[in-house]
Amino acid sequence: MLSGHRSIKALNLLYIFLVILLLAGTGIVSAHAPLGVGSNEDIANATQISNPEKSFVIYTELHESGEAQYYHFPMQKGGNLYGSLQVPGPDSMVPNIVIIGPGIESTGNVPSFIDVPAGSGAMVIPGKSPGKPSYEPFSPQPIYEVTSYNVTVPRDGDYYIAVYGPNGGKYSLAPGFLEQFTPSEWLMIPWSVVSIHLWEGQSPWVVFVPMILVVIGGLVLIGIYRKEPGLQQDPVRWMILISGLMYLGGAAMTALQIIHAVRVTGYANEVIVTLMFIAGPIILGIFAIMEGIRKPQPKSLLRSGIKMVVIGLLGLLVWAGLIIGPILAFISGILILAKHFRIS
Repeated sequence: MLSGHRSIKALNLLYIFLVILLLAGTGIVSAHAPLGVGSNEDIANATQISNPEKSFVIYTELHESGEAQYYHFPMQKGGNLYGSLQVPGPDSMVPNIVIIGPGIESTGNVPSFIDVPAGSGAMVIPGKSPGKPSYEPFSPQPIYEVTSYNVTVPRDGDYYIAVYGPNGGKYSLAPGFLEQFTPSEWLMIPWSVVSIHLWEGQSPWVVFVPMILVVIGGLVLIGIYRKEPGLQQDPVRWMILISGLMYLGGAAMTALQIIHAVRVTGYANEVIVTLMFIAGPIILGIFAIMEGIRKPQPKSLLRSGIKMVVIGLLGLLVWAGLIIGPILAFISGILILAKHFRIS
């Protein structure tokens, strides 16, 4: 009885620790919400940025020289157009920015293919070849910034940012300065990060191989060394084990990206922030695996079901297991709880 009480107390402390870890990490990280662009090669179809102050990030590419891509910002007088432009590597195409809008003082040589509405000025902000990249803890990735902008708009109206370059190539635009997320943006972060690494030029194999090795290797080892009667015929326990291994596999994917980034940026204090986001999935994954290999007892079904539901929900909060792991954990918890109430 005392042992069971200690187990429950330890779990409570674990969950409190993970919540604190999540809050601390999100308070430190300067994050951007991902945003798609669509077809925005003319100003009439500019990508709408409905909340100009919110920090977004757009990963895309120019297809050729003589082409611009447009972003539309409805602004009020005194508002700030703020952001930066990055490229995936030191040898990438270096794009430029044109800020367009009413009251903007025209500067620089605006290319003839840039659309400038009547009554608007156009300010050219040229890009420069990036120097040593900075470390981004949120992704993680090296950031090669080529230019930035911070313009206080003089009037109410529609403002535009046009991005163009000497030829085709990838770039990312990060407008805004307020770190805010909708629930769906937060939950989809793991897959958004995967898309970032693919945008950088990494192959899908390199991105996903840590997950594949951990899940397959873990299942093989469990099958070899855990020859417990009933395990082979219990799909819920295998679901729990796969969820736990996906938590560890997601952490391994992030660890590989830390190594990839630090090789070019050098060590930065922000690495600690990324390690915080690895710690949560590892701890949750270990608890899930321990639950999966433990022989279930009728009297412990309620505790086991609640534990897996909580592990699933916390996994979603800390971006564990590419969303799939937490969903499997949550479903397994619901199935265990259903079994408990069915036999009680």
